[in-house]
Amino acid sequence: MTINNSIIIFLLTAMVILSGCQPAVVSSGPDIICPGKPSIEEAIRVLSLQQQNVLPLRASAECIFHYQDENGKEKKQTVNPVTVRFIPPSQIIFRGSEFGEIGFGANENEFWLRVKPDWDSYWWGMRDQATQCDEAMLINPYNVIEALGVVDVTTDWQLSHEKGSDILTLFDGDNTLVKRVYVNACDYLTEYYDKEGFLAASAVLSRYTTGADGIVIPSDIEVTYYRYGIKEYFVVIQLKHVGPFVPTEKQRRLLFKRPGRDGYGNMYRLDANCKFIEE
Repeated sequence: MTINNSIIIFLLTAMVILSGCQPAVVSSGPDIICPGKPSIEEAIRVLSLQQQNVLPLRASAECIFHYQDENGKEKKQTVNPVTVRFIPPSQIIFRGSEFGEIGFGANENEFWLRVKPDWDSYWWGMRDQATQCDEAMLINPYNVIEALGVVDVTTDWQLSHEKGSDILTLFDGDNTLVKRVYVNACDYLTEYYDKEGFLAASAVLSRYTTGADGIVIPSDIEVTYYRYGIKEYFVVIQLKHVGPFVPTEKQRRLLFKRPGRDGYGNMYRLDANCKFIEE
């Protein structure tokens, strides 16, 4: 993996952090083991209540990438600072300047990614289309929201319990694992997430803290990515200076509007076949 590819991973991970910031009770700690929910219906009810209480926020982040270069040598790269803004359930944006310009955002209808100078490229697409391109897209606004357990769980999921965690699992018609979420049975905060039969990605969340206005976040996040079930690279994130975000209607409209091309040399749009085509 090259450092250019790590930019994409960084953008994905930043959305993961923001999408999973849920106001809830801070974790009870490892010494307390709770029995968990008695049914999938009760688990759905509690998770739905948490999603309804997600608060708009502003924050900064520090990210450390661990990866291998073309020669297989272990490398790491720190990106600091990154500014983030999130208004649930669909508006999100962040910017970093470690490599020039890095920008990622999503609103009710669209998502976009812009990177300069390494790629001088701009990718964008419709959110509805993104839901149909689960495997083709590394950056999918719906997948990253799910990555911290903010998932639309239905009674098709299975509920089990192990060592103080409720495990919510979804299988397809061939009994192949699609998604799995581990939730702390005491406070129902997400601890771990993975997806697909061959493990594609996992997220471990820890050190939940309470910020301004009662915003509860996982301060430490480690996201690992896999190729054919084998660990390929990971990123460690520390979220800092979290506070409430209350923009005016005009600020909100301008901040989360998909930007124009702005001189980018390459521009790509996600098509109906889950391919990014050049415009």
